[in-house]
Order: sequence, then structure tokens, then C-alpha cells
Amino acid sequence: MERQRINVRFSSRDLASTTVGTRARPVLESAFALDALRRRGGGGPFAEWRQRTLARLGPRAQRLLALPTALRSLPDLLAAAEADPLESAGRRDGVAAALREFRGVALTPYWGRIAARLEIDCSARGRLLQRGGVGLLLSTLHPAVTWSSGVLRIDGGASGGEIRLDGRGLLLTPSLFLNGRAPVVVDPPGRTTAPTLVYPVVLAPAEIAALWTESEESPVEALGALVGRTRAAIMQTLTDACNTTELGRRVGVSAAAASQHAAVLRSAGLITTHRRLNSALHTLTPLGMALLNAHARVPERAAAGGRAPQSG
Repeated sequence: MERQRINVRFSSRDLASTTVGTRARPVLESAFALDALRRRGGGGPFAEWRQRTLARLGPRAQRLLALPTALRSLPDLLAAAEADPLESAGRRDGVAAALREFRGVALTPYWGRIAARLEIDCSARGRLLQRGGVGLLLSTLHPAVTWSSGVLRIDGGASGGEIRLDGRGLLLTPSLFLNGRAPVVVDPPGRTTAPTLVYPVVLAPAEIAALWTESEESPVEALGALVGRTRAAIMQTLTDACNTTELGRRVGVSAAAASQHAAVLRSAGLITTHRRLNSALHTLTPLGMALLNAHARVPERAAAGGRAPQSG
């Protein structure tokens, strides 16, 4: 396949509006993980994850692995993954539902450790942005990325073209499952908010392998002893924001029960709820995410390796 180039053009307002995300993005990571599993990507460090995931998927594997091909390209899959959680019903033949199904098998058992490691990178990149500005952040991001005169060039991707930010800025977020690939810009048609530049996090092979082999106890199992299994499952689910009806469906309780559990977690400061149209959209607070991550027992070596790469 011919290598492609994407040019991302910044204005002065875009430079001022460029930020680094503060938390991992489970929906996007699910899309990258599904694509990596289909391609057998990531090499040896992901071998145990691939083996376990395929075994857990069983007969569902063929249907789910066909999803990226059915949507023609990874950008199509990412656009569907980024669908608004309140508007995703029926979108692209159930892509959002399929990704949630896949995430429950492929990511949830490890998500606390994955998210904690990605957020270490977010913090390091954020400090780099504060210390050296957008130029230093972008010029040290990845070997496939070059930054010059207000234009960010990304070589080696599956698609090319030009993106004008037009004052929207750019949001940077890391990915574990983009390992070995060029960064990707997610900018669905009609989007008015900042596009997302997803870049592969830099981890040693042993650090990646440790994510699967340290412990198979999920964050839900570890946290369940503290807050109860259903509320722990709700906290795990709310790494990806959703409304009350969807929350109940994901954890297997009625909407009324989900609302009651959410109220308890909200009063403890572990989740937050925002009204949007006729729905209540729930998501974890930083305190809730910290508690979830703490019970995932992130490997010490991974935490020690979170410095951003330096130029020169």
C-alpha cells in the first residue's frame, strides 16, 4: 500500500487551542484494538492479549473482526466510534454496540492498567506543552510527524489529505493499540469541535507484555469489595460516558436501579451527571478514575517509564 501524508494546518488561534487529553479514550482504543486484532498487529508483546481475546470471543470473533473491513477503512471505523453516545442508536449497523461488546471482552479485563499507563503519558505530554509550547510538543511526538511553519505533517498513514483546523484547535491523546503505526487524525464530517490526533504511546515490549500478565483480576473484581460489584461495574462502564438507560443495559440492571446506584456514586464524588436534551449523561470524575486505576495495580516499571521523549 502506498504511503500517504496528511497535512494539518494551524492558525494562531489553533495553536492557542491545542491541548493534551487528561484521560484515556476507551471508545477510540476499542476501535484501534479491534483493527490491531484483525491485522495481527503489535507484534510479540501483544501475542498473549490476542490469544486470550480470541479465546474469549469464541464464535463472535468472525463477526466482530469483519467490522473494520465492512466499513472499508480504519477512518470509517473511528468516525463511527466517535458517534455521540446519545445519538448512536442504529448508527452504521450497530457499530457502537459492536465496539462495546468487543471492549467488554478485549479491554475491560486490563483497562485499569491500560488507562493508568496512557494517562501517565498524557501528564508527561501536558508538562511538555507547558514547558516548551506547541512546537516542542508536536516536533517530539513521533518519527512520522514533522512540524514546520504552522503545518503538521504526518507520513505513513493509510489515508492522506489536508485538514484545516479553522480555529478548532487540536486534541492529542495516546493509544496503546496504535503501536507500530503512524499517528491518526480523527475528524468526522460535520464535527465542530477539535479533531483528535491519536499517537502511539512509547512503551518497551516488556512493559506492554506486563499489562496482560501481571494479574487477571479485573478492576471490577478488585473494586467490588469496596463499593459493591454492581457499582464497581458502573464505574468501569463510565470510563465511556453514557445515559441512564444505556448504563442499565450495559451492567444488566433496570434503568431505575442504575439511576439509584448512580446517585450513590455521585454523592460520593465518584461520577458526575450532566443533563443533555432529555437525558442524563454520566461519566467518571477524576477521583472516580483514580480509584478505579488504584485497584488495577499498575506495574511499577510501566509507571516509571512515563517520561515524554526529549528533542535532540
